[in-house]
Amino acid sequence: MTHQAITELLHDVEIFQAIPNNLISELASRLIPETVMTDNTIIQKGDEGDSMFILVNGKVKVHDGEHVVAKMESGNFFGEFSLLDEAPRSMSVTTLEETKLLKISRELFFGLLQSHPDVAKKIISALTRRLRGQNEAIIRQLKTREEELSRLVDERTRELKLKNEEITIKNREITDNVNYARRIQRAILPDNKSILNSFRHSFVLYSPKDIVSGDFYSFFPKDESAIIIAADCTGHGVTGAFLSVVGNSLLTQIINEKQVREPGIILDQLHEAVIDTLNQRSGDSTDGMDISVCNFDFKNKILHYAGANRPLWIIRNGELLVYSPNKFPVGGMQILHEENFTSHKIQLYTDDTFYIFSDGYADQFGGDKGKKLMTKKFKELLLSIRSKYMTEQQDYLENYFREWKGTEEQVDDVLVIGIRI
Repeated sequence: MTHQAITELLHDVEIFQAIPNNLISELASRLIPETVMTDNTIIQKGDEGDSMFILVNGKVKVHDGEHVVAKMESGNFFGEFSLLDEAPRSMSVTTLEETKLLKISRELFFGLLQSHPDVAKKIISALTRRLRGQNEAIIRQLKTREEELSRLVDERTRELKLKNEEITIKNREITDNVNYARRIQRAILPDNKSILNSFRHSFVLYSPKDIVSGDFYSFFPKDESAIIIAADCTGHGVTGAFLSVVGNSLLTQIINEKQVREPGIILDQLHEAVIDTLNQRSGDSTDGMDISVCNFDFKNKILHYAGANRPLWIIRNGELLVYSPNKFPVGGMQILHEENFTSHKIQLYTDDTFYIFSDGYADQFGGDKGKKLMTKKFKELLLSIRSKYMTEQQDYLENYFREWKGTEEQVDDVLVIGIRI
């Protein structure tokens, strides 16, 4: 198979369609087609995977034991979960006839992401769209099947058993896809070790309400400064998670590619980018996010802060200082506002501790009377533990939240970031 043929095949693969031609050509030069004979298993359910596969020709089936979930032919791909982690595979893939494949390893994939962060954003966006389409198709299939079985249940009791089996399979597929979304979301969150490298005394308390979260945080170190961000997207679960991927990608573009470092300007540009990306001027989308952006100058100990509906709290000498945000969100229903986001310049001193957070912690119901914890109580908690090490503060806040919640359901995603100077 020629290099040109491999290049053309890669161009037709959904998740690679936005990749520049030179990079596609580079990837093609490192791939060698493999032939697999009929009835051979390519992926075994339960095994750890390290590669995705593209069908050059032939046919395969995706199955769980005897249950065939799908059949694939030339141009399709599978095993993309393996590029993000080594969790056990949820389905098996077996050839139905002699098949030729292209194999892309996780090592090659990660090399691609590390060398080309802009490409990583495009690949993640493509995978997210693919995931969304799969979920919608599964839900439509399940709804149609349930309606059909409801009409037959009184006439043929054996259909009830089939219905339960179908629901079990579909629920597992949906759960697998949501877990896949979690892996994508986790992949875009910063490594906490990198935060500790810049802020030795710090913590990140991150607790999604569901498998995936509408809260996210970002970190952009550069020279003698570092930007850290806490964001709360509209909703939680899959809806919030999709917006968090969009928000993180846009922030990366604004801060890394456009080199914008002023928090107020970052929020102004993010606001416009969210509106444009979600087509909010003419569409029906009202999604948005509340967000705090902090840029810390290590040399001069100056903190630049801007917020959209999320404040900055600083504890200094036993007193909690509040820096208020602008009272409008990024994107969402507030599409137009006359004023720009305000940047605050704050001189910090040794042992000052600052916090940025979503509203999930203070909004949790619980306690003896099943009421909200509230912002006032949250402030009192932080003041009461101000002398503790930051890792101890994180443990204390996690334990307190769990005890306060008790048997109540967690009402929202939780994100709290604390940094001591």
